[in-house]
Formats: sequence, structure tokens, C-alpha cells
Amino acid sequence: MEAAHYSIGKFAELSGIPIRTLHYYEEVGLLCPRRQDNGHRIYGSADLITLQKIIGLKSLGFSLERIRQFIHHREPEMKLADALRIQQQALQAARVELDKSLEIIERLQAILQREGELEHEMMFLLIRNMLREDKQRSWAAEHLSEHTATTLFDISQNTAVELDRDMLAFAEAVRRLSTGKPDTSEVEEMLGFYVQRTLSFLDDKAIANFAQIPEEQHEKLEQLVDLPFNERETAWLDEALAHYAAKFGLPGITGP
Repeated sequence: MEAAHYSIGKFAELSGIPIRTLHYYEEVGLLCPRRQDNGHRIYGSADLITLQKIIGLKSLGFSLERIRQFIHHREPEMKLADALRIQQQALQAARVELDKSLEIIERLQAILQREGELEHEMMFLLIRNMLREDKQRSWAAEHLSEHTATTLFDISQNTAVELDRDMLAFAEAVRRLSTGKPDTSEVEEMLGFYVQRTLSFLDDKAIANFAQIPEEQHEKLEQLVDLPFNERETAWLDEALAHYAAKFGLPGITGP
């Protein structure tokens, strides 16, 4: 039986691969058809099989250079198995990153839908903190408690969006009130709400551990969590918190 031979146009039609892509595969040494005396490319059945291998490996995320090595260097099956395992691990890691990116986008969309447009500075601060949540969770589990880490981070997207909104509301309140004195009743009421909100995430173990956290770990936490305040607002907040703690105490930590 005579072997089948195809022009590049017919081969592209049969394979569903554009002529431009076939040209590129030839340029990088993946698919090398024979040439007629007049220079025209001639593809055979073996080229069709090779193309299917290319398509299959490419769909698994392999680079074209790695595919070329497999096809033309005839690497052993075990080496291919190892490469598949490594590729699987790489794709799994990429999927984790992709899932995290999608989660962040959905959270930001939910915030924008409820709050309207945000300042770019605040938007990117939210993104930076979201990207650090795995490290923040590890810090909380190690220095507070696993229960607190779970309560803060192993949560639904809706709950995460509510916490994002709490942070935005707190930032807005500090910015608004920091133009005045740090010891007014309005400031006390605002801080009281957020202090109780924060304490609601801490179990007894976390509260006990909080007072014993060394200074270097507080500094580490500051590096992991970006706050949306300038130097003046930060100084005002420190003063307001000191006043609140002296007057009301922080239940389970200081005071009554």
C-alpha cells in the first residue's frame, strides 16, 4: 500500500493546525517534513503521528524545547515518567497560585461592588495583604494559636470580604478622627468596637500568648501586614490606643 503524502495545506486541514504554526514547528526543529525538488514541503503519516505527540505534550504544559528532546532524542520511558511527575508538581503549584489570584480578584470585585471605587493606594495595599495571607496565617498559628489562625484565615470568601470591609471602615474612621484629639468619646467608641471585634477572633491561648510575643516577632508581623496609615495617623492611633487601654483596659490582656 502506498504511503500517504500531504501538501502543507492538506496537512494543516487534516490536523487542524494552522500553516503558520506548522512553519514555526519546523523552525524550532519539532516537525521536519521532507522537501520535494521544487522545495515544497511533503508531510507523511509519520509526521501526523509526531504532530499528535507534540499536541499531547504541549497540552500538558511542556515547553517546546522539552517536547523536541522527547520526540527526537528518544528519551527512556522512565525519564518521561519523571518528567511527567515534575510537570504534575509544577502544574499543581501553578493551580494553587491561579486559584489564589482568582480568589483575590473575586474579593476585590465584591469590595468594589459594595464600596465603589477605591484609591489606588488602598487597592494595592489590599492586594499586598491578600498575597501575604499564607505567611500571616503561619505567623498566627505559631505565635497565637492554631484556633485563631483557622478562625482568621480558613474562612469563606464572603467572610473574607466582610473582614476586608472592616479594615476599610477602620482605616476610614482613623483618617477621619485623627484630625482631632485621640481621647474623645467618639474615638473611644470607635476603638472599643474594633478592639472587641479583634478579641472575638482570639481564643484564651492566643490571648495568653499575645502578651509574651517577643519584640522581634511584633516587627515581623508589621512586615507581613501593611497598614493604610501615614506617619501622623500612626502616631495618633498609638496615642489613642494607649489612652483606651489606660482607661478601659484590654480584656484578657491588661486592665479590668
